[in-house]
This record gives sequence, structure tokens and C-alpha cells, in this order.
Amino acid sequence: MFSKGLHILLLLLLIQQLYGQTEYPKGYFSSPMNKSMELSGNFGEIRPNHFHAGFDLKTNGKENIPVFAVAEGYISRIKISTGGYGKALYLTHPNGFTSVYAHLNCFDIDIEYFVKRMQYKLETFELDTILAPHLIPVQKGELIALSGNTGGSQGPHLHFEIRDSKTEMPVNPYYFGYLINDTIKPRVTELAIYPLENTSSVNGKQSLKRIIPVYKKGNYSFKKTDTITVHGLIGFGVECFDLETQSTNPNGVFSIELLHNNKRVYYHELEKFTFEYSRFVNAHIDYAEKQKHGDKIQKCFLSKNNQLGIYKDVIDDGKILFNDDSLHTINYILKDFAGNSTEIQLNVRSVIKPVNAIKEEARIIHSCLEDKTFNFNEAKILIPGNAMYDDYSFSYSKTSAGKGFYSNLHKIMNTETALQKAISIAIKPTALPESLQTKACIVSVSDKGKKNYIGGTFDNGWIKANTKSFGNFGVCIDTIPPKLKPAFKFHKDSLIIDLNKENYIGIIANDDLSGIKNYRATIDGKWVLCEFETKKDLLFYTFDERYTPGIHTFHIEVWDDKDNKSEYTFSFKKDPIISPPPTR
Repeated sequence: MFSKGLHILLLLLLIQQLYGQTEYPKGYFSSPMNKSMELSGNFGEIRPNHFHAGFDLKTNGKENIPVFAVAEGYISRIKISTGGYGKALYLTHPNGFTSVYAHLNCFDIDIEYFVKRMQYKLETFELDTILAPHLIPVQKGELIALSGNTGGSQGPHLHFEIRDSKTEMPVNPYYFGYLINDTIKPRVTELAIYPLENTSSVNGKQSLKRIIPVYKKGNYSFKKTDTITVHGLIGFGVECFDLETQSTNPNGVFSIELLHNNKRVYYHELEKFTFEYSRFVNAHIDYAEKQKHGDKIQKCFLSKNNQLGIYKDVIDDGKILFNDDSLHTINYILKDFAGNSTEIQLNVRSVIKPVNAIKEEARIIHSCLEDKTFNFNEAKILIPGNAMYDDYSFSYSKTSAGKGFYSNLHKIMNTETALQKAISIAIKPTALPESLQTKACIVSVSDKGKKNYIGGTFDNGWIKANTKSFGNFGVCIDTIPPKLKPAFKFHKDSLIIDLNKENYIGIIANDDLSGIKNYRATIDGKWVLCEFETKKDLLFYTFDERYTPGIHTFHIEVWDDKDNKSEYTFSFKKDPIISPPPTR
């Protein structure tokens, strides 16, 4: 009998072998909205630090569009957060898949009632609860929510996913038969050619060569200056996007293939991936170019530590060795899920003679697969194994940080180098009074001097924190509590504020460094549900069936991440609610 560990290993190997060969039910799921599906974002689109896990469905810039269950099942999870997916529902179906609906404005009445009871019981706005199958069953086409713009959404829309219920892997919704009008071929904006060793060269240089093809009437051509000679180990990349017929949003392509002399050396397609490995998107793209110029060049070769499962038929990691004197053809083939295809052929001349190797000072190369600790007088850095995508040469320096800092400024690597996992940083503060030790924190400092809070705690003379970015780091203190002010107008001399024209009590909450960590609102000393809309820095309590008319006292306490606290209290009056308040 197989052990559990061996069974899981064999299952993972089988999944890897059958990747792209799974049969998915078509026609089982309906549309989540009573309108044609128009995409503002598709599956696998490249986003900051992740692949997009579903469809972003347009709602014409409006909120409160009805959202329906795409098939029968039950609400298996309800998650509410100030960031991320905001208000989200997870609906598990008997066919082995789970549909996800995110950035919702509110839930249907029965679900909303269940959620509010949980929030009041736990005295929290944020919620993540798993439900038993019998609690909230739903039928196909049943109203479950209204669309919105909650969480990390940048505009009103519905984020929709389909996941494998067992593995929780998101699957491209296209596989389930959803039809999006698409007759437009993928577009190429840039080709990239990389010398991968210090004796490799492109046009005699040991630096990235970028080519912007000329696009005219559906065809691509190159300028005469785009003639390419190569030597040594070379990698290729492409920046591209796709359009649907009825949309102007640049979305991601489904697959990219690279041929060398008509032989496939690289291929990936976006059928599914795991959330655990989604951050490996930073190994998939040229992260440095994205940081410097905002480009999203997809590399057609693999980094040493790239654990994405989207690749097939990759030979020698997609890296091509040129060491003869002949002409080679490189073909890029890009497809969307509808089958529209774009192909570009690039001719490169291989040359036998290498350029002189780059003369560099002797560098120690560290394996990206192993833990490595670097200790200095005022800083300690731990880079765990698999945190980096390629073997690396470590760099560190320090400079004076200037006013407002309690340490020097420590430069660790550079912001153009990506991290898969968090590294640990410890910085020794200077002249930090004992009374401020609990308020000390590590911040990163941009080239323009902007501070970004990292966090950290004082431990035996060091400030310690974890971060998923390299850069410049120093020690600051945060002793300033959040700033609070009402989001409604009132006369400054009012002892009792008249809120009869208001549907909710809104408080604007700002913090200058560590950010809002927690808050608690009460009316007459009893906890009330206060939501937090981070995009507007707005904390708000909506008058509901729990509210009783009359004169009351509202009190709110807000803490930042360094436990600096602010309070705001006022008395108000409000008449009975004759009808339910309109959606905010």
C-alpha cells in the first residue's frame, strides 16, 4: 500500500505529465452576470508579483450589478478583507470545481445576514470562514451578490474564477466553454535578446538588445539596423498583449512558443497554476526591465529557480548556444485561447569569434538554492534558499541616512533584483533611546527619498524585520498616531450632531508611516460593524436594522502598526429609518 507522501508525489508527477490534457466540462457553468462577458483582464495576465487567476468582467464602470451562481452548489467560504479580493464568495459545485466571485459590494440578503451575525459575534469586519455544505445551498442562476469595487480593486468590476476544489488551483475559465468574441491576433511590442554568459554577445556587445518591430496592416517587419549577430549562450524574450474584439484592454496571451531552426526549444501555456508558485512570475519576466522601464518582457528561457508549472517541451532551459558561422532562424509564435496566432521570424547570424570577456573583479557566486547569511558590524542579512531565482553575487554598502533616522542607510543588492521569498534583515540602531525601542522600525528608502514601512521589532540591540524586496534600509521611529476626522459636515459648535441626512457615519483615517492596523467603533459603548475602505481612507458604520433612533454617542479608536492610538467621540441624533438606506 502506498504511503501518503508517495501517493502525493505520484499524483503531482501525474499532474505535471498531463498538464494541458485535462478534460473540463463545457456548458456546465453559466455566466455570473446577465450580460455579455467583456474582459478587462484575462487569466494568466501578468500582474505585480502574480499571475491573474481569473477573468475581470466589465460592469460598465458601475457597482451593484447582480451576480448569480454559475451552477448549483453551496457557499463554502466567505472572505472579507480590506485589501486583496475585498468581499468574496466561494461556491463549491458537485462536479469538483469551485467558482469565486470577488470585489463584491454586498451579498444577497440571506448571506449578508449570516455574515453580519458572524462579524458581530467575533467583533471584526474582516472575516475568513469555511462553511459546511448544508448551511447556504444555492441553485444555478440564484442571486448571490452585487458587484462592487472592494479590496484591492482599481475600479468597479467582477473578478471571477474557477478553481479545482481539491487542489485549489485556478483554471483558465476559457476551458469551461465561456465564449468571448475574439478575432484579433496577439500583438508584439518588443523582442529581446540576452547574452547569458560573460563571453556571449549580441551585435558584439555584452548587453541586452531590444528590438521594436514595425507593425503595419497586421504584418511585422524590422529595420535594417535590426540585423543581429550572436555568439555564445543566448536567451530570447518577447513583450506582447492580446485584445478581445469588443475590448480595448490589453490582456495576456495564452501561449508563447519559440523555435530555433524550426525546432521547438520553449513553450508555455496558461491552463492553470498554483497560488503558491504565482509569485514566480518574477522569474518568468525580465524583472529588472520591469523595474526600470515598466516593460513586461516574457523570457523564453528559464531561471535556475523557476518552479512554475506552465512550461512544456523546453530544451536546455530555452537557452541556445551559437558557436558556428551560419544563419539561424528564430520564430516566435503567440496565440490567444481563441486560436488567433501571430508569428514573427527573426534571422540571426552566428559568429565563431567571441568578444573579449567582461573584465570584472573576482566575485563570489552564491547558489540561489541554499541559505546564506551575511554579517556586518551594523547589519545582518539572511537570504534563504530558493529566495533568489538565479545564482548571485551579493552586494552591500552603507551611507549616512540623515535626519530622522536612527541608523545608517544600508543598501542591500538593488531594487532590480526580484525575491521569491522574504529575506531577514537586522539593523543595529544608533542613539535610540530605550523609551523609543518599541516604536522603532525598518523602512526602505527609494532613490527619491520616499520612505516605505517594512516593520520590525527590537531584539537584543537590533531591529529585525522581513522583506520581499531589496533596496536601501534604515531605522526610523513612529510615534505619531493616526489622524482622524469626520467625513460629514457639521457645525463646529454643535454639541449633538444632526445625522438625519446621512446613511452612514464616516471617519477619515490617515497614518503617516506604519499604517492602520486595527480599529474599534462603538455606539453607546456597544461594538458596531465599521467597514474600512482603504482606497478612500474611510472607516464607516452604515445605519442598519440594529440602529435605534434617538441621541447616541459614537466612539472610535484607531491604532497604527506601532500601537499609536487615536480616538474620536461625538454625540449625534438620527430619526427612525423609514426605508432601507440606499447602497453607499
